[in-house]
Amino acid sequence: MHFNHYFTIIFTLTAAELKGRYRNTIAGFFWVALNPIIMFGVHALVFKYILKINTEHYFLFLLSGLLPWIFISQNLNMTCNSFITNRETLLSFQISPLFILASKVIDNFINFLFPFLLIFFTLAFYETYDPVGLLFLPLNILLLIIGTFGLTVIFATLQVYLRDTQYILNFGLSILYFVTPIFYPAEMVPKYLQFLLKINPIYLMIKPFQIALWKFDLALYLEALLTGSIAVLFITFLAIMIWRYKKNELYLNI
Repeated sequence: MHFNHYFTIIFTLTAAELKGRYRNTIAGFFWVALNPIIMFGVHALVFKYILKINTEHYFLFLLSGLLPWIFISQNLNMTCNSFITNRETLLSFQISPLFILASKVIDNFINFLFPFLLIFFTLAFYETYDPVGLLFLPLNILLLIIGTFGLTVIFATLQVYLRDTQYILNFGLSILYFVTPIFYPAEMVPKYLQFLLKINPIYLMIKPFQIALWKFDLALYLEALLTGSIAVLFITFLAIMIWRYKKNELYLNI
């Protein structure tokens, strides 16, 4: 009973998010899908043909890192202020604030999936890849969604109590964008900086995508899946602790 009730609420909120996003637009869904496609095209042009990063099957590598990055960063930017901007809704209806975050993550996932599949199946005609890696994509996606949702809970909650959180987050994402191997392979990172990759939770969530789509190796994939799962478990634990500690005061501060 409770599960069906929760599902209905999240489904309704997600549908409202989708309708609100495409309201009064001519192309609707395609405007949102176009953004990651253009981002992919620009990155491919700059890094493959202008800066000439010499990486085998570079387009698949770029797809496997850039689009998950866009999904994560877009969710964090869109949800950081959610509790505050939805103040009237939260105070007027008995809706858990977490449902609002969940609906936004699902909304963004729907918008992530279409361009991801479109670019991948386009590249499939030109690039060589191991189809076995595709079997592991559901695990990667599950890890990505859980980890991203945990991060949204952390930053959206902190934003209520520390209004500078969104600026700190934007600054941090700007730095992480360049130090996370999403448009260049991890091998290009100097050895004395390799430790940064092991403590970068976003990279640990993206790495299984890169191995599954770019150069599939079962041993390397399982190792990446393990470290990614540990990172997601840590994020989830931190999100639960912060939420439990702060949720009772949330309505007084939004």
